[in-house]
Amino acid sequence: MPSSRRRYLRGCVATLGLASAGCLGSNEYIETSPIGTETTPESGAGTPAHKRSGETEPFVAWQQSLDAEITAPPVSTGERLYVGTASGTVAALATADGSQQWSYDASDPVSSQPRRVGDTVFVVRGKEGLYEDHSVVALDPETGAKQWTFSPGEWWLELLDVTEDTVYVGTNTDAPSKQGRTLYALAVSDGSVQWSGEIGDQYEGAVRNGAIYVASYGRFYAYDAETGEQRWTSDVSDYYSQTMVATDDTLCYAADVDETHGTLIGVAADTGATRWTHNDGFVTSTTLHDGTLYVGGTHVAALDPTTGEQQWQADQSGYVQRASVQDGTLYAGGDAVRGHDSSTGELDWSWEPDVNVEGLMPAAAVSDTLYVNSWTDGDPRNRFKFAVEATAGTKRWTFDAERDLTDLSVDEHRAYVAADDTVYVLE
Repeated sequence: MPSSRRRYLRGCVATLGLASAGCLGSNEYIETSPIGTETTPESGAGTPAHKRSGETEPFVAWQQSLDAEITAPPVSTGERLYVGTASGTVAALATADGSQQWSYDASDPVSSQPRRVGDTVFVVRGKEGLYEDHSVVALDPETGAKQWTFSPGEWWLELLDVTEDTVYVGTNTDAPSKQGRTLYALAVSDGSVQWSGEIGDQYEGAVRNGAIYVASYGRFYAYDAETGEQRWTSDVSDYYSQTMVATDDTLCYAADVDETHGTLIGVAADTGATRWTHNDGFVTSTTLHDGTLYVGGTHVAALDPTTGEQQWQADQSGYVQRASVQDGTLYAGGDAVRGHDSSTGELDWSWEPDVNVEGLMPAAAVSDTLYVNSWTDGDPRNRFKFAVEATAGTKRWTFDAERDLTDLSVDEHRAYVAADDTVYVLE
């Protein structure tokens, strides 16, 4: 979910009534800290099951409370679950039972979902106020020991992407601009700056085929991921957040073109030159799977990302989430959850809950279960989570915490969510 510093981002889903569930500089400013060991010992396992109104919910494997409100939603990497809090705690919990493996005191609130790549967990710490400089902290995933920190002495930081060797970090302020911000490429090993370059306030970034692409306010940037040489820039009008996807030769995204809203655009990945546009209906979302570009909006459709040629178009509208295809089914959200045949677009099933929600968003399918986020107009806005049978669209359970929940995150076994200071594991 966007934090308060990025509320200017385009609410593209809202245009269709599908509002989101939650809908580079000088080294003299760099502080790199040595390895530390600010950890605490492990604690007991989580409570076996969530209880509400005297009833045990059998699909809640366990729950675990932390020391403060959870500000960085939980993310699982298999055996461990990483989460951050408003008090500055980064905690690692065993996914099997919720027992705390270690915790690290980051001093300031943890403002980004932890991200693990290889032998490092990355988080961003810092307060939300104006001129509150943020830092990136790299931690050992097994012990919680600090490996290094990166503190450029600038406002807010965003983790744009991480590869095996490099972590890409962007700077932001509260006044969005297409230029004047910095993209840093840091060595994963020690946090040293490998190169830096100019960007604008970012929506997102992605590394693909030797380049890093940054979608920023009003302008796209492409840099050589290894050397930092700028490949191209391109001004973009009203980019639709989280629609940028890249193949080896084409970058695709949705933006406004002249007076046509939600146009899908494909540009050459090496030059930024426009290859094709698709304006058959309003596009709000995209995802890539097995060489096919799936889009959501006025119509759910499938396209060839290289040519823009439409392969099929469904009669239904919808919103497609990243990684929303499994076993030949494309899952789309909106006023209902729908399962489409990914090769033909044929509607296989549709499901709506029996509680009052404004919109639904599939999070991911795990085995034969599809986990679903939802939101309402009233408070608490993110109250309900659902599990649906992935091939038939029948409900398995509803999780109601009677308070705001984070978006679901999933691994290959189950789903994770947090409310206030508590993590829940859903099966």
